[in-house]
Amino acid sequence: MRILQKSVLILTLITLICSQISCDSLEQGSVLYLILRKLKFRVTPISTEFPSRLKRYDVLFLQDLNDAPLETEIEKIQDFVRDGGTLIVSGGNHQAMEKLVVAFNLRLRRLERRLGFVQRISDEPFFPLHSVDEIHARVYFVIDAFERDVTVLYGKGNDAVVVTLRYGEGRMFFSTSAYLFSDNGLRNSGNATFLYNLMSTLPRNARIGLAEEKYITHESKPPDSFTTLVFKTPGGLAAVYVCLILFVFLTLRGRRFGKPLDVRENNRRLSSEYVYAMTRLYQKADTRMEILRHIRDRFRSDLGIRWRVNPNLDTTTFLEELTQRGAVDEEGKLKRLIRDLERSGNLSESQLLEMAKRVEAYRETSKIGRAK
Repeated sequence: MRILQKSVLILTLITLICSQISCDSLEQGSVLYLILRKLKFRVTPISTEFPSRLKRYDVLFLQDLNDAPLETEIEKIQDFVRDGGTLIVSGGNHQAMEKLVVAFNLRLRRLERRLGFVQRISDEPFFPLHSVDEIHARVYFVIDAFERDVTVLYGKGNDAVVVTLRYGEGRMFFSTSAYLFSDNGLRNSGNATFLYNLMSTLPRNARIGLAEEKYITHESKPPDSFTTLVFKTPGGLAAVYVCLILFVFLTLRGRRFGKPLDVRENNRRLSSEYVYAMTRLYQKADTRMEILRHIRDRFRSDLGIRWRVNPNLDTTTFLEELTQRGAVDEEGKLKRLIRDLERSGNLSESQLLEMAKRVEAYRETSKIGRAK
């Protein structure tokens, strides 16, 4: 009973897959690709952007190839299957099919009339759980299997259309029908069920390399047009040489975006020189309190810019804002310095100079703005 329920559920899923894939979904891939994805396989379309990498696949699926793989590519496919991989070949150009089947000791034979529907050959189905008695093939070529280990799955009389055989540690499925897994072919319930049966022989979440119409590897990948233009034409090579010579010339001159600046500015004056010069200037005018006010206002302004606090606040509020922003250290040096700058009354020259040195020392240690 449980097997029957599971069978009904799976067949319902297959029917939904075949009926719900619309023309809009084809923009994202073929019907075959979409069904494999719906069956939770990790499918990598083989293309110019993503050439085949057999070591990354559990299954190599070749659908309706227009051109035969290179001899070296066929040898690598043989090694892939021999080491335990699964190869599925479905139709394609006669030359492409012939090279592939001959590599595995099979042979193609051309028919005088096209075969439409073909039947299951063996009385005991290869896929017993969801046996399909008939599939829609539309083929002009059939396989002559002269190996003992070849199992004919579908055909008509002595004309084999779908066969399977072991090869080393792996297994292969050959079909001369490109229509079997084409977009239109998979809308046939028998073809769709056969695809499901075929995929049920694979490991869960198997990695599938899917090549449709073209099997591309790094050997057969067409060269990039831009690379070819630049490095394989006289004009492109000339442009490369000119750019290289120009780069070397500009580098040796040391001029890329203008005259290079000296690393160190020898004529720059120290901040302390500004303090001493201002102190001496105001000493002559006997305006020590004006000097103190100038130092205080400038210092508060720099602190305000550094800690985003309004320097025009009263001293208590100003200190509270600085404390909230973490500007006042635990020893309270900054707080005492700001309060000392608020003093009134007579101020000696030595006291003024000492105050200016304290402000400058705090500027250096806290790295706030310098007086200009």
